[in-house]
Order: sequence, then structure tokens, then C-alpha cells
Amino acid sequence: MNTQSAINTYVKEIGGWAASQLEACTRCGLCADACHFYQATGNPEYAPVWKTELLRRAYEQRFTIAGRLKLAVGLDKRVTDEDLKHWSTIVYEACTLCNKCAMVCPMGIQLGPLIHEVRSGMAAAGVVPGDLMSATMKQKEVGSPLGVTGKTWAERMEWIGDEWEVKIPVDVKGADTLVVFTSIELMKFPDSIAAIAKIMDKAGEKWTTSSNGREVVNFGFFKADEELTKLFLNRVFEAAKELGVKRIMISECGHAYDAFRWTAANIMEVPKGVAITHIAQVMHDFWKAGRIKLKKGIYDDGTITFHDSCKIQRRGGIIKEPREILKWLAPRSFKEMTPNKEQALCCGGGGGVISIQEADPLRFAVFGMKVDQMKEIGAKSVCMVCSNCRLQFTEGVAHFNSDVKVRGLSEMVSQALE
Repeated sequence: MNTQSAINTYVKEIGGWAASQLEACTRCGLCADACHFYQATGNPEYAPVWKTELLRRAYEQRFTIAGRLKLAVGLDKRVTDEDLKHWSTIVYEACTLCNKCAMVCPMGIQLGPLIHEVRSGMAAAGVVPGDLMSATMKQKEVGSPLGVTGKTWAERMEWIGDEWEVKIPVDVKGADTLVVFTSIELMKFPDSIAAIAKIMDKAGEKWTTSSNGREVVNFGFFKADEELTKLFLNRVFEAAKELGVKRIMISECGHAYDAFRWTAANIMEVPKGVAITHIAQVMHDFWKAGRIKLKKGIYDDGTITFHDSCKIQRRGGIIKEPREILKWLAPRSFKEMTPNKEQALCCGGGGGVISIQEADPLRFAVFGMKVDQMKEIGAKSVCMVCSNCRLQFTEGVAHFNSDVKVRGLSEMVSQALE
């Protein structure tokens, strides 16, 4: 562990934007009520403002007179190794970087990005949960956080094509769209890959996958290691350039959409003329343009609800599109959970939390609130457009012995194609 590395990282990160955010914070604590970890446990350390404490200390002690005076007279203390260990569990295991806290902050502070900066100091100091570090290293060395090699990826894609009788094009130069899946879909939800392939073909889209840019999840982003984040992003960008595609379509993954759509352009050079989109938007576009036709009311057989994924709906704004599709597929059976849309409750498994075994009690405590939401409306099934959320829901309903069926929207759309 290198505490000074963390401090140096924090000092480097504190530019005008971060300073203005930290100065604006009144430490009112309103953000706590927006945090699902705080709501589920009542632990005051899970309040978002407290998660930024180490960054605040570094800023005040280095750049403000008041901070230096407080340090000199013993009203504040320097960051220690023990602080780093303690805050590591808070910012990695009790935060999904969902940024709902920013929605309620009266000062408009972007707490999610600030907490991400706290993680970056942990990454620099080497204080990262072992499971998350292991998955990150697998992605660096093998190409997948689940350890999926190129050979396994090819074999798995071939099996999906045969099993679901769909064609999955690989390394097709001149295709319009590069579709990049998650290894979660590849290994846990192959039906999602088959469904997307069916939808793309039905729409007459010229698309391809890439054997080089084959993983859309970015564990460097979860760890908050900027160099690894860029490395994993660049693998896909290089594949897009090599194949000459016009756009990269992110499959059912929220954090990947965030990383490619916004983060990438702020930390690295991205290919010019290559758009970034998400399957939820693409399905809606196909449907509205008449490129696919869907059977109306096909799912009117029990209350179905929709889970808003933080990075796709709250962050990405793709809110009305999946709802319009669901209201067509289940006009009498679709029912909203409360709260929803921008104010929706996070599932508790994002931001890498689901990969950390020690965080299981916390993420299931949070998911208990989702179970209550679904019970309240009598939901028989729930769908979403993020495979990480789908995995959290799948494990969560099993943990609570719930009989709610968990589905991906792509899979539902593919089965509703005329």
C-alpha cells in the first residue's frame, strides 16, 4: 500500500471542476436519503458526502488556508493507511456509482464522479477489493473479466448460433454496426446474444462482431484505473476502425454505455465518425421506422414491470423508448414500480459491486427494497436492458425466494417479432 500515491492522485485530480464541487458542498447530508446502501442499512458512513471525505481532506489540506490551520491545530488529520483500507470498503462495496445522490443535492454536486475520483486514489495505492482486482487483471491479460479467451469466445458464439439458429457475423469489414457484448451475456445469458442477432437480421442491418474487440464491459472503469480504462476502450475502438463501421452498438450493459458514450471522449482520442448507441435505442428506432414489427399485447398475461438501469436511463436518458415498447407488448399488463425513471432505485449490483463476494450481504440488503417494490405492484415478471442488472435480479430473486421472472428486453422483443 502506498498512501502517498493516493494523496498524489487526489491532488492531481483536484482541478477547477473538482474544487468547485467540493467548495459548494454544505455537508447537509440530504444525499444520504438518495443512497440505496444508506436506505437499506442506515449506516451513516454510506452517505455519499462521507464517501468523498478523503478527497475533501486532500483538497483542503493542500489548497486552503482553513484546511492547513485545521491540520496544524489537530482539528483534522492526514490520510493514513488505515483510512485507505476503511474507505476502500465504503467506495467499492457500498457504492454503485449510480449518481442518484446528485439528483437530490441542492447544490447540484455530481457526487458520483467525485466518488469515482476517490476510487482512483485507492487504485493508485493498490487498495482495491481482491475479487475486483482479479477480474480486472483477467480482462487485461485474457480479454475478459470472466476469463473468457478468444478461443472460448469463438466456440461460445458458434454454439449460440447453432442452438438458437441465428447467424452471428464475425470480423465483417464494411459492416455498418459493430455489436459488442458482455461476457456476462456470453456465459450467463446467451439468449440475449441470440435475441439481438435475430433483431438485427430481421431489421436488415449490416452488422458484425469482432474477435479482437469482443468485450464491452470495462473493469478498469470499475476500479477507476484510467490507463486500464483506456486500454479496454481502445480494444473496441481499434476493432471499429479496422472493420470500418459507422457505429458501435453496446449490448445490454449500462456501465459500458457510460464508458463509451461519455467517459471515453473525456480521457482519450476516439475514432471520428463512429457513433455510440445502445440496443434499447436501436430496437426502438427499428420499430418506429418499420424495420421490425412487433405483436401487440403478446405479454398481456400477468403484471410486468421495468427496471431502470442507472447508467442507461438516469445517466443515458433512454427512458421513454423501452416503455413505449413495453406498452405495445403489454398494454394492459405493464405497471411501473415506484419510484421510477430518473428517481429509480438502483439494483445494488452495478459499479463492480456484484463481482466482490464480500459485498454480497450489502447488495442483497439493497435488493430487498427492489423485492418490496415488485411485491407492491404484484409483478409477475420484470425486464431490463442491462445484463449486469439482470444478473443481480436473477441472483436476488433466488436469494429472497421470489417467483418473479427476470427477463432482458431484447429477448422479449425477439420473441415478439412478426
